[in-house]
Amino acid sequence: MDVGEAVVALRRDAASGALSALCAELGIDLLVLFGSALDDPVTAGDIDLAYSFESGRPGDDLAVVVALGDRYGFDKLDCMPLERADSVALLAALYRGEVLVERTPAKFAEYQVKAYGLYRDNQHLRDVDLEVLAR
Repeated sequence: MDVGEAVVALRRDAASGALSALCAELGIDLLVLFGSALDDPVTAGDIDLAYSFESGRPGDDLAVVVALGDRYGFDKLDCMPLERADSVALLAALYRGEVLVERTPAKFAEYQVKAYGLYRDNQHLRDVDLEVLAR
């Protein structure tokens, strides 16, 4: 399965509820497609997926990668747990991301607000990094 076919399969499974069922088994309540596969799945080199576990439930990142990899292809997936992503990665995933599964109402919107706030709050640190690199 190439990247384009995998994106079609992800969207098909999202529409049918099969992806939501898989996410429920894994304890995932938010799954977002982002990155180059949104713009042009045919030319994209991989599929970027961001996910969040149900509140209060310990998640198993390896189980997520294995389950999604088995279904959609190991060599084409980059999986990012939102709970541990930095502010730049959060904003990249959630600014233009496509929600595939949202089992907790408004969780995507809550994460978008969090991502923007963290990005804004950490701007001064990125500015210092750029100044140091410019020397």
